[in-house]
Amino acid sequence: MATIFHIRLRSILVLSKCMGLIDISYTVGSNGLLVRDVNSMFYVFLEIARMIVLLLCTYIYFHQFDPEFHIFQYISIMKFWIVIIAARVSTIWIIKFINGIIEFDRKISPLSTNLLITQNPLEKKQWDRILYPFIVYLIGFKCLQMYLYPIKILNISTLVHSLVFSPPYVMDSTVTIISCFFLQNLYFRFQTLIDFWKCLPTELVAVPCQWTHIEIVVLMENTRLLHSELCELSQKFTQGYGRLLLGFYTFSFISMLIGVYFIVNNDPLSSANTAEKFRVVIPLIIYVQMFTLMVSIIVFVSFINEKRIKMISYLRLYRISNLHLDIKRQIKMFMNQILAYELDQISAFGFFDINLNLVTSIIALLITGISTMVQMKDHPIILQLNNDTKSLLIKLFKTS
Repeated sequence: MATIFHIRLRSILVLSKCMGLIDISYTVGSNGLLVRDVNSMFYVFLEIARMIVLLLCTYIYFHQFDPEFHIFQYISIMKFWIVIIAARVSTIWIIKFINGIIEFDRKISPLSTNLLITQNPLEKKQWDRILYPFIVYLIGFKCLQMYLYPIKILNISTLVHSLVFSPPYVMDSTVTIISCFFLQNLYFRFQTLIDFWKCLPTELVAVPCQWTHIEIVVLMENTRLLHSELCELSQKFTQGYGRLLLGFYTFSFISMLIGVYFIVNNDPLSSANTAEKFRVVIPLIIYVQMFTLMVSIIVFVSFINEKRIKMISYLRLYRISNLHLDIKRQIKMFMNQILAYELDQISAFGFFDINLNLVTSIIALLITGISTMVQMKDHPIILQLNNDTKSLLIKLFKTS
């Protein structure tokens, strides 16, 4: 498991460093853990150069729409930088989380080898099924965008707008890929613990030539301790990526709310111009993409919660009164441990839990918000927002 994780981790680290989500000086050391090279000036130079490039891209984007600047541009830039700042503030916890997974694999590897349990082929297969279609979608979306909105004047401003701050929004995709990668790794490690439990005898009693009483108790205790460590890793994920996810969800929701309202209020599909109707496809895909990326993270978290519940169901199958005192004690300790960690859900830095209920909340808030804005469409602020959006779209059509 560690080998596959290290191979995948390198590409995730490269992606994070390119987008400014992690310090470039952190590299995989000789011991397999992420360590910071504080003695090399080369990494310091790269770190400064990267931040200068990102700041220049922001400056160029700001002045691209002078003297007008729409709320969509503000939201795009604020989300971009808040995600970066949140990740950098939480760098220590992110490194602790990644190193925690590596150390967890070292502890679990001997048990997996002895019990002939492996998750590597499934993990690689599942990740490829998710990652490769997503990359194909991003490329296809960009090609469709270039076809419907061709760039006539190619310069630094248009390149920055096209590659960094325009759909399909590189930062959104990066946050989703990184979050889903680590959540998937947590999921499969919970699954490994369940596989350990399945290896135990059905009635948790000694089986001649297969299981002794001591071996059963030892495996149960090791599984319980590993489960506790894995739950702590889930908490470290919240501490490391919670701020980042809070900014991502908040600004994505605001963008969806304003964008969907504009589509509903103006009904661009009723336009007589066929070319304009096709161009409306891009905004629709953008907001579907935003919602899909938000839900993708929620689904991966729900997979982890499902494995936690499954572990409880296994423990409740046993009649504790018929078991040996040592085994009975282990089950009781395991149950108390699971119930205690159930209160610590993966969340957006404690502001809201990330679970399937969040999908319902997002949809309900979208419907409520859009309905409210439609009712207030004659308010000066809403009218100004509507006119600014139309002006922005006209300007984009002329420059494309």
